[in-house]
Amino acid sequence: MMVRNSKKKRYHIGLITFTILLVILLGILGVNYKQFASKQLNPVRDNKVVKKNSPQITKTVKVVGSYRDDQDGAAIVLNENGTGRYVYADKNNPDTDDSLTWRKDGERYLINLEDHDVTNPLTAALDNNKLVITGSNGWNTETFQKVNEELNLQQFLNDMHKK
Repeated sequence: MMVRNSKKKRYHIGLITFTILLVILLGILGVNYKQFASKQLNPVRDNKVVKKNSPQITKTVKVVGSYRDDQDGAAIVLNENGTGRYVYADKNNPDTDDSLTWRKDGERYLINLEDHDVTNPLTAALDNNKLVITGSNGWNTETFQKVNEELNLQQFLNDMHKK
């Protein structure tokens, strides 16, 4: 009878050891599978393929706003939807008040004025809070300072004429 109890004890110890090892192994596999499945099912989130604040988006958003050049008596507003308005207080002729469209082109911006005198797109570059606009066919390079608030362009023209 002793031999039989000894065999039974070894069988139970072996079964308990096997069960414990099986539970540990399944636990390790379960954790690794969860990580693997998460990467396979959500590669964008885990590998950061899509970034919400990519440089191009950030730079485009930064250019949106109001700018003024008090020295030349000009101001420009660039809207998020690619439209805007340019005004110039002219002492000798009627004021310029043009609608415009703009778009990002690499590291610069192309601005198209709805003005029969300016037929080529203007090129703009943003340097911190300064917008530098250059063009051809008689367009003088202008440097605009960004303003924090929305600029009332009609009031701006009135103020420029008072100077």
